[in-house]
Amino acid sequence: MWQIDFDSFSIEKKLKKFKSDKMVITNFKRIVVELANSENPRKMGELKHGRYRYCYGIHVTKSHTLLYRIFEEKKIIQLVDLDDHKNLYGRDNSA
Repeated sequence: MWQIDFDSFSIEKKLKKFKSDKMVITNFKRIVVELANSENPRKMGELKHGRYRYCYGIHVTKSHTLLYRIFEEKKIIQLVDLDDHKNLYGRDNSA
């Protein structure tokens, strides 16, 4: 089982931002539980590059992504960011 690091992630701020979007909140909670219980959390996400290299991304909804880093030696998953594609990457995902 993996420990989830919320300390370095402004989780409360992000969840408040999406409080009216129940799908984001529900899927976020489900994904965090799945990550914590995963044998290999790398397989759940997609390795990113550029600004978010060393991070993995997993879609929470069609347009929202959760970014996380894995610290294998300590069995810690650090949540990096949760936002829509345009805010994370500076471009729209619809193209």
